[in-house]
Amino acid sequence: MKKQLLILITLFFCIQFNYAQVISMIGSTSPSGSWTVDTNMNTTDNVTYTLNNVTVTTATDPSSTGLKFRQNADWAVNWGSANFPSGTATQNGANIMTQAGTYDVTFNRVNGTYTFIPSGFTNIGIWGPAVDAVNGFGGPDVDMVTTDGINYTLSGFTFTTGTAYFRFDENGSNTWGSTAFPAGTAVQGGPSIQVAGGEWFVTFNKNTGVYTFAYPSVGILGTATSVGWGSDIDLNTTDGFSYTISNLALTDGVVKFRKDNAWDINWGSLDFPTGTGVQNGAEIPVTAATYDITFDKSTGNYAFTNTLSNPQNSISKAKIYPNPSNTIWNLSHSITIDSVELYDVTGKVIQSFKPNANQYELDGCELSHGVYFVKIKSGADFAVQKIIKN
Repeated sequence: MKKQLLILITLFFCIQFNYAQVISMIGSTSPSGSWTVDTNMNTTDNVTYTLNNVTVTTATDPSSTGLKFRQNADWAVNWGSANFPSGTATQNGANIMTQAGTYDVTFNRVNGTYTFIPSGFTNIGIWGPAVDAVNGFGGPDVDMVTTDGINYTLSGFTFTTGTAYFRFDENGSNTWGSTAFPAGTAVQGGPSIQVAGGEWFVTFNKNTGVYTFAYPSVGILGTATSVGWGSDIDLNTTDGFSYTISNLALTDGVVKFRKDNAWDINWGSLDFPTGTGVQNGAEIPVTAATYDITFDKSTGNYAFTNTLSNPQNSISKAKIYPNPSNTIWNLSHSITIDSVELYDVTGKVIQSFKPNANQYELDGCELSHGVYFVKIKSGADFAVQKIIKN
């Protein structure tokens, strides 16, 4: 009986192995150069797939060129994202817009992350319990990205509190570490880095060992900015969630917010001057003026507050009290308040009033508990302030 059970268990694992998912690259810029011919990748764990010395060509049209990853040579399960040389692919995502070259390619079937590292460059990853809380140093690296073989970066990865090393070519004998966090100089064979949990944008210099764990950047760009779509104007943050920039001059045009100077994560909406940006949303229409801008990375909520040349009369100096409140908020200003609009956290207008007075009582008795935004306007100027209903 025990012998039969052992045979059944052996057959089960053989069947599981034989039916492991096959992951391939396919597309006009893939090694096959075709949307009908797959190039299979290699795996040892059915999660991380690799293929070295892969030659790809340049993608020119996002609607017809590029490449994707797919499972079992079937379009029922496929992954894509426009970003290159790294990104997080999603089901039925965009074509990956490759640049011609020879690369070592890594793809994670579980979380969709991928990297194209030019062949011949050292593969550098971050390794340890801070990366894989379950398996610790028995788990895989999370690979970093490089374009020059010297400067490596990692974007969009959330760490757990724990230790980690920088590891070269997945070799446990070639690790780099230091006791310093969030920035320091790692040395070969040095101690593990104690990483605080959270999302970090990580940089590492292979030649010097200098590394940083910084809050993700959020930038604004578009035709309404001085930089157009070519680069980002970064906002400021002290916590990695709330981002601000003051006195930014914008023209008539459109803008979007994006993270870490890449299109992997970007936010947009048709609402202005306040709204809630959504992933890959519409371009935000902007009216020419100088603004103080706030953006919340966790919710996508944003506000553009027009600044006045005369700060004594600026509507941003309007007083709202008490705040938080159970019932009534008193709005007070030295100049006439023309209009008041109340928004929920999604950016939807739920109430609007025209006080035409210096004082106004905003009745919140019928509101549910939570956070709201009040837009106060006087003449051509306006400001948006957050209020809380207890």
